[in-house]
Amino acid sequence: MMHTKTNSKLPGYLIILFGLLLSVVSALVPHFQAGYHLMFSVLVAGMLPYIVYGIIVPQSRGALTTMTGLVIVTVHLWLVITQRIIGGAEYSNGLIYIVPIILTVAILPLVLVVAKQSGLFKLR
Repeated sequence: MMHTKTNSKLPGYLIILFGLLLSVVSALVPHFQAGYHLMFSVLVAGMLPYIVYGIIVPQSRGALTTMTGLVIVTVHLWLVITQRIIGGAEYSNGLIYIVPIILTVAILPLVLVVAKQSGLFKLR
């Protein structure tokens, strides 16, 4: 029985892992011709939705949780492709910060619902 529960959470954990990888890719930007520079603020902004999403993955095994994670990672993948790979990591329009914050705020209601259902805290 325990094996089934672990496997049902696997997609959520894979989404988190892939999202963290996307965050690192977006934060490592070319530095002149010599190497790469880690933009810590971009890394933290990119990781934020996955940190919040990581709260609900252990508590919920539903399709809604997996679908939410897939939407988050798809939007983030689009952002990294357009801003980092195609855009050359200029980040002058601020989308690299704004989009992850919007994604984080968008999943907060799901976090509250899952937390209430699992008994993490009581909402009045």
